[in-house]
Amino acid sequence: MTALSLDLDETLWQLDGVIEQAERALHDYLLAHHPAVAAAYPPERMRALRADLVESDPSLKHDVTALRIRTLEHAAQGAGLPRRIAEEAFEVFLEARHRVQFYPDALPLLERLHGRMPLVALTNGNADVHRLGMGHYFVASLSAVEVGAAKPERLMFEAAADSTGTPMQSLIHVGDDPFTDVAGAARHGLRAVWLNRTGAPWPVDLPPVFHHEIRSLDQLPELLARLEPELELL
Repeated sequence: MTALSLDLDETLWQLDGVIEQAERALHDYLLAHHPAVAAAYPPERMRALRADLVESDPSLKHDVTALRIRTLEHAAQGAGLPRRIAEEAFEVFLEARHRVQFYPDALPLLERLHGRMPLVALTNGNADVHRLGMGHYFVASLSAVEVGAAKPERLMFEAAADSTGTPMQSLIHVGDDPFTDVAGAARHGLRAVWLNRTGAPWPVDLPPVFHHEIRSLDQLPELLARLEPELELL
């Protein structure tokens, strides 16, 4: 059985500006409800605090949710407020982080493939496909937080394959990032598809790997039909 794993940010929706928008929403919340934190930790200083925490605890690099909450806890404590305000503040950030704009080819692709092959959402971030009302398209949705590793590490792709009962060599992975998605998947024996919307050249600092390339998700069914004719996607 062939299964398909899909990256989320910059594959199914645009990420440009989304995190900045969420950080502004968080700051506005802190200004309204916890002004001492907002005054002591404007967005620039909050980002610096986040970087300091990753440096002191590298395990946080792959758990973006824990990192954001830990940052807010430290900011609250630094402003003389209880650490418990972090959870509610983070929820404000997370709600704004899910205000994404889908690429026009994303939902039509999911509609077309749904029920024809197992689909897995695979992300290093904290986007939740169920929160976006699209969880029904996927047999599983896996994040680096849940798996305990991030793409391009093997554990992420193993978890995707395991979630469908599919051997890794039968899994096709699609993503926009040449390093985490394409080189990572190819290195671990998956068939890798680079969604290269801008037609960018392969990064000069990254060794070339065998992969397929598409400019739009509209082109993916034709590629899948060539790779797996029995799917009858055309």
